[in-house]
Amino acid sequence: MYTKRGDKGETDTGTGMRVTKGSHIIDAEGTIDELNSFLGFARVSTKWDDIGSDIEAIQEDLFVLGEHITTQGTRRTLKPERLAWLEERVTYYRKEYGKIKLFVVPGGSVESTSLHIARTVCRRLERELVKAKEEVEIPEIIEQYINRLSSVLFFHSLISNRRLKIDERIWYLRELP
Repeated sequence: MYTKRGDKGETDTGTGMRVTKGSHIIDAEGTIDELNSFLGFARVSTKWDDIGSDIEAIQEDLFVLGEHITTQGTRRTLKPERLAWLEERVTYYRKEYGKIKLFVVPGGSVESTSLHIARTVCRRLERELVKAKEEVEIPEIIEQYINRLSSVLFFHSLISNRRLKIDERIWYLRELP
């Protein structure tokens, strides 16, 4: 499908506002799409029903979140219950994992690494949302959701390696030779 409307570097938001493809809001929307794609890869890579189910729900939330941003809340909006759900998921996985040693070097398994990639894209989205606030209103719940989401993805990656009986590689601060 094509409309040719974007051939000169502009696009429309969900409210009909015409913006350049270099605007912060379009950067954020593109990163939501990228995050959702990495999550799709993580979902098909996981062996665990709870993590797979979480990712599936998160992907749905990301579509709502994107619509919320691009339409400025005139259609579907992210509900506070979704933020509470993410917080519950952090508690659930934290109980299973126990004490965390920072800094974890991403790796160990495809499952874990794919979730670390999604986590870093999520962190970039968080930064882009701050920039997008210069152009449009970004509700606090969206920023909170993305912040909690990165925590959930971190735990998903740790739990994946733990369940596969793969030890995390921990990076310790030490002096260089």
